[in-house]
Amino acid sequence: MPTEDDGSRDDPLLSDRSGAFSGYRPDADAITTAPTRVVIAVGEESENLLTARTSAAAAELLGQKVVVFPSHHGGFCGGEFGQPGKPDEFALRLRQVLDGAA
Repeated sequence: MPTEDDGSRDDPLLSDRSGAFSGYRPDADAITTAPTRVVIAVGEESENLLTARTSAAAAELLGQKVVVFPSHHGGFCGGEFGQPGKPDEFALRLRQVLDGAA
């Protein structure tokens, strides 16, 4: 926890409400043997967030490296929803991932 943690657990990710997903353990064998390619990705602006750290752990569990996309979790957005991403750079990265170059 960061040193500025006030001890409250009002954040849904830190409260008892998160148990359904924070305690989940994926079946790595089922995922890695599935016929569908699974790619674990994060936004570059999310590097130190809990969601990025858990994504990196999931990728490691699957024997992968996490794929980093430009911007944040809405990096494909152009700002129409108030949090502009990098849609052109995101699209380029997505094409690389889909083409298997990631």
